[in-house]
Amino acid sequence: MWNPIILIFLGATLLLPASTLAQVVVLSRATVIDGSGTPAQKDITIVMENGRIRDIGPAPKIPVPAGATVLDLAGKFIVPGIINAHGHVGAKTEPQLRQYALYGVTTATSMQTDPDEVVQVREAQKKGELRGARVSTVKYRFAPDPEVATPEQARAKVDQIVAAGADYIKVWVDSGFGTRAKLSPEFCAAVLEQARKHGKLTLAHAYELADARMLVERGVNILGHNVRDREVDGDFIALLKQRNVTLNPTLIRDEFLFAYGDAPAWIDDPFFLKFVPPERLAVLKTKIRDEQAKHPQRALFKAGFEMNKINLKKLSDGGVRIALGTDSGGAADRFFIQGFSEHREMELMVQAGLTPMQVIQSFSKGASESLGIAKDFGTLAKGKAADLLVLEKNPLDNIANMRSMHTVYLGGKKFE
Repeated sequence: MWNPIILIFLGATLLLPASTLAQVVVLSRATVIDGSGTPAQKDITIVMENGRIRDIGPAPKIPVPAGATVLDLAGKFIVPGIINAHGHVGAKTEPQLRQYALYGVTTATSMQTDPDEVVQVREAQKKGELRGARVSTVKYRFAPDPEVATPEQARAKVDQIVAAGADYIKVWVDSGFGTRAKLSPEFCAAVLEQARKHGKLTLAHAYELADARMLVERGVNILGHNVRDREVDGDFIALLKQRNVTLNPTLIRDEFLFAYGDAPAWIDDPFFLKFVPPERLAVLKTKIRDEQAKHPQRALFKAGFEMNKINLKKLSDGGVRIALGTDSGGAADRFFIQGFSEHREMELMVQAGLTPMQVIQSFSKGASESLGIAKDFGTLAKGKAADLLVLEKNPLDNIANMRSMHTVYLGGKKFE
């Protein structure tokens, strides 16, 4: 026979909202790589509550709150959620953010001219509506544009897009191997100066060392791509460190420009195919493969990719902050697959000479610091957002083990 007191307790429990009952989740006894560069810590417990890390530390020292959901993760590994500091989203925003999240990307940027939809989704996220990776936007990309051609027009445009919700300001300086006009130094200076007046961090697309130097001297905060026309020198490395400039390598972006023409092994990898419909795969294996194999700039693309790897290693060794960025997403015909790109980028960074720990730092500490969001995101620490990945295998042994995702937590909740 049931005790009346127990029946009353059970009845009251059933009346409580499900969100209240599952409010606190405890991840117990995992090995944690927190993203700060500190060595992996074994037997760690993380307490998540209301979307944040309430407590983190050695399992014996972390009390388990009454009523919490406790998950024993002995033998598993926890890393911060992946922050992609240079991506693209655009229209039909939420399905793309969902795709990012299912690959472990918990924060994404959209560094292109974006519709209002991206800002609307971002604002909904701030209210707790997380249906995919967190997003931010530049709203408009400053590139040659007859309607925004003078420094005065540039300043006015900065004012306009900041009012429309831009998180960052981006300039695009690239001749396309001499086939396109570039923004002038005076125009870039006006954009960057006006952005600073609004307190906005700035990002630049550049290919050549001379352009990258010009942009850094005029105050850009992030190089959205690496220098690929020649090796960087000691003076340039010193300049980046002095100005606290961050680099997004975007190695996968360079590889994607020619790799389909080589019929890469990863094109049949189930991890790649998760979000590539059969009809799109057929285009990749025929039309895109043929176009890339015959592209007149193919040799230049390959040379730029190899130079990117050389310069990434030099800049990293020189102490320049590295933030993972991929240039993934954007128009469907770019075929820069969101989610897969970020994992392939990690592998290419290791091929360039970085350690798995440095790569993990790049998508956590480096990316969050570069985007100005390190107070709430990036490393795993008490009080920060509970965006993290539970892995089956140790990514420090092999960065490809980042693919062994057991669970993705976004704002403290399991993302499925």
